[in-house]
Amino acid sequence: MEPSTYTGENAAEARDMDAVARFYVKCALWLGVHDPAFVDAYFGPAAVRDEALAVTVPPDRIAGYAADLLATLDRIDPDRLEESGRTRHTHLREMIRALEIRAGILGGQSLAFDAEIEALYGIAATEDDPDWYDEPHAVLDSRLPGNGDLSARYRAFMDSFVIPPERLEPAFAAAFAESRRRTTEHLPLPAGERLEISYVAGEPWEAFIRFLGDAISLVRVNADLPVTVDRALAYACHEGYPGHHTMRAIREAALVRARGWIEHSVVTLASPLATVAEGAAVLGEEMIFPGPERVRFFEEGLFPLAGFDPGNADLFDAVVTASTVLNLTGNARVARGYLGGALSRQEAYRLLQDVLLLDPEATQARLRFIEEFRAYPVALAQGYRVVRDYVGDGADRWERFVHALTEPLLPGDLTSSGSLG
Repeated sequence: MEPSTYTGENAAEARDMDAVARFYVKCALWLGVHDPAFVDAYFGPAAVRDEALAVTVPPDRIAGYAADLLATLDRIDPDRLEESGRTRHTHLREMIRALEIRAGILGGQSLAFDAEIEALYGIAATEDDPDWYDEPHAVLDSRLPGNGDLSARYRAFMDSFVIPPERLEPAFAAAFAESRRRTTEHLPLPAGERLEISYVAGEPWEAFIRFLGDAISLVRVNADLPVTVDRALAYACHEGYPGHHTMRAIREAALVRARGWIEHSVVTLASPLATVAEGAAVLGEEMIFPGPERVRFFEEGLFPLAGFDPGNADLFDAVVTASTVLNLTGNARVARGYLGGALSRQEAYRLLQDVLLLDPEATQARLRFIEEFRAYPVALAQGYRVVRDYVGDGADRWERFVHALTEPLLPGDLTSSGSLG
């Protein structure tokens, strides 16, 4: 729509969307009180957060508020908006709809698991070949030392690449520094952007990142837990560069500050936008460390810092690649089977051990993760496939990846057209 066609009514509709977005942020913060995993980050105005958290709103009422917001959006004619306004209208609707569904579930509403996946994440759970894990198992069996039980051999191999505690700090620092350097070769980071790393003890998590706003993130690495050398790089790419920290710093500047779209100041775990964001974060490591470049960085960077023989880097990379496929696809399959009712908890436990090759402690932790985050593992796997297929392997793959990384996109935005939006 050309500027000359703007009217007072258009302006009113834009202000209506601003009001809807502001109240959506409050609803998300309210829901985060009941579901702490729902709000992954908030970097909007402190006054909005303080006003929201001054009261406690039950989930069923939040769902009702979300329905009212959707009704308000229905009264706004997208055809009267400029292109960016139409995009905002569509995406805001999907964000609110996901919040309504999640609040309803917490309020006691029942929803079939496949319907939950589609309603919250905007994707359909696809059926996989029941023998999907044969190929990665065959790769592991051919590459892992020794004979016999595959799970025991895999765990023994990975245990031999746990970073010694005294070498954890230089290994993580190098992984983040190199991933940042490679990322800046393809896209500029906002002025003042920084990521701070510290090392703690006595926490249940391996590593944790929080985006604080003003393009700043804090990373906490647990020096008590065993961390294999691949995890340093995977975490640096997925959470740091070009992953969530990069994504949030750029979107904060471009969407929240430049456009005033306050809805993007709250990052929720469950929404169709999260599906694409998570998919881009997973793909990030492949983008900046394609093919042999990850092996080279293991050989020349991380292995010497961690005290490992660089001559084992190629074998280690092959094992990690196969196990990554197992975990990404396997988590989704187990979550869908278990929460969808096709698998008992005992059967899900056995699959995690026999197929994903987890030890008993890791299996229990993975089951608890699935029970808490529900459809998220499915969205992670499907989001990765959607973004990977969209990016492709053509000459414009980096242009496409940056588009998926930095723009608020729905899964349908990437699958409905082969062109950049």
